[in-house]
Amino acid sequence: MLVTVLLSLLVAAGAIGTSAYLRTRSAAQAPPSGSSAAPPVTSETCRAEPCQVVATATLGSTKIDLITDAQGARLKIGDDRVVESRLPGRGAKLAANSLDCVAGTLSACLVRGDLDNGTVGEVIVGRSGKWNATTPTYFSNADYLSLVNVLGDGAPEVVTVQRGYFAQVFDVEKGNDLGCTANVPKPDRLPGWPTVKPDQHQLKPCQ
Repeated sequence: MLVTVLLSLLVAAGAIGTSAYLRTRSAAQAPPSGSSAAPPVTSETCRAEPCQVVATATLGSTKIDLITDAQGARLKIGDDRVVESRLPGRGAKLAANSLDCVAGTLSACLVRGDLDNGTVGEVIVGRSGKWNATTPTYFSNADYLSLVNVLGDGAPEVVTVQRGYFAQVFDVEKGNDLGCTANVPKPDRLPGWPTVKPDQHQLKPCQ
C-alpha cells in the first residue's frame, strides 16, 4: 500500500513539473504583448541596403510608397504592384516631397527629384486598378512640377514652371504639349500661385 502511494506521488510531481516547463517554454517563445512581426522585405521592394520608404501617399484605400535603396527606386502600389522609377538613373535625389498622387477618372502619381539645375519628374497612371509608367519625363528649371486638372475633364495634367516665368502644361498619359501661359516677371504672378493652375484658355502655343 505504501509503495502504491509513493508511486502516485511521484507521477503527480512529474506531471506538474512537465506542465510548468511547457508553460515557461511557450511564454519564452511568444512575442511580447502588443508587438507584431515586421513585414517581410521582398526582392521586389528592397534589393539592397540601405532601403527605406521616403514618401507615402494614399488614393482611396490604396497605399502608395516611394521606396529607395542602393540600386534605385520604385513605387509600391497596394499590395502587389511595383513600378520602377527612372529618376535615380538620371542622378535625381528623392525626398519626402518627391511623391504627389491625384485621383480622377484617370488617377496619376508624379515622382519628382532634384537635379543640380532643376527638377525632373515622371508620371505613373492608374485606371481600373491597373497602373503603368508613362514614357515622358518632365523638367523644370524653376523647380516646380505638379499634377493639376487644367482641362476640367476629371483627369490631371502635368504642370511645369520654367524661368521666364511661364507655366507649360502636358497631357498626363502621352506627354503631349498642351501649351504655355504668357511670361510674367515673377513666379508669384503665375495663375493660381503657389499652386499653379492656369485656365485652359490661358494656354497658347509655346514659343
